Amino acid sequence: MTRLTSDFIKNLMKEYGVDLAGIASVERFRGAPPGHGPLDLVPRAKSVIVGGIRIPDPVVDYDEYHLKMTEMETGLGILANIENFYMQMGHYVQDMMLNIAATRLANYLEVNHGLRSLPAVNAQHTGLGHPVMEATMGFFSQRHAAVRAGLGEFGFSGLVINPRFGPRVRYVSVITEADLEPDPLLTEKVCMRGKCGGDAGPRCQQRCAKGALKLLPDIDLENVFIDIPVRLDRPKCIDMSGAGEVIGCTFVGTCMRDCPVGKQLTNR
Repeated sequence: MTRLTSDFIKNLMKEYGVDLAGIASVERFRGAPPGHGPLDLVPRAKSVIVGGIRIPDPVVDYDEYHLKMTEMETGLGILANIENFYMQMGHYVQDMMLNIAATRLANYLEVNHGLRSLPAVNAQHTGLGHPVMEATMGFFSQRHAAVRAGLGEFGFSGLVINPRFGPRVRYVSVITEADLEPDPLLTEKVCMRGKCGGDAGPRCQQRCAKGALKLLPDIDLENVFIDIPVRLDRPKCIDMSGAGEVIGCTFVGTCMRDCPVGKQLTNR
């Protein structure tokens, strides 16, 4: 039987199709909201394995495609772009690939090693969520797991910022009884702490048309953010109402697109 090591598990996740893999100990999740920590879901869990898949640059940079769709009214063109590029190719596809990789890994650990393992679904944008009963949070925070597995730090946008790919990554987790060596947390800051926007402040918050992002008071700018440094007004963030060309934040994903970290591996 193959000996379980952290490197073996991370390489296996990459064989299953992820671009990034990291491991966190369950102790790093102390203070999680009741019912949403790894031990709430798998009581004898020892580790949380996290995988990430990058979103291709042209999918994130979809905000001008509607200008070439001359047969379509502008507002409809924007909505078509949001659904086809940002949602379909930037969320649905990555989330299902991640969920499949997580399920394959959980089955491997259970079938071959008898270790109870839960693929913690990344369901926020897979279309699997209830259309009316919007939960205030998912079963398990993939963003917090990614940070606690050393794959990034939280930015002023509330997104996880990976040192290489910036915020252009989707994540999934496997909560498992496997006792694995955790990866170190980041020790170097990744978010630019507002320097990206000059005197006007953080670029992501400048571009947040509905003002859904507010910095928390008394945050320590010298520390790596392992918790979200902003308060996100989620109803404002996901509100798709608007007039004329202003639909939601005009182009969903602006905070991801405008972040200079990891922008870009390719030229637009």
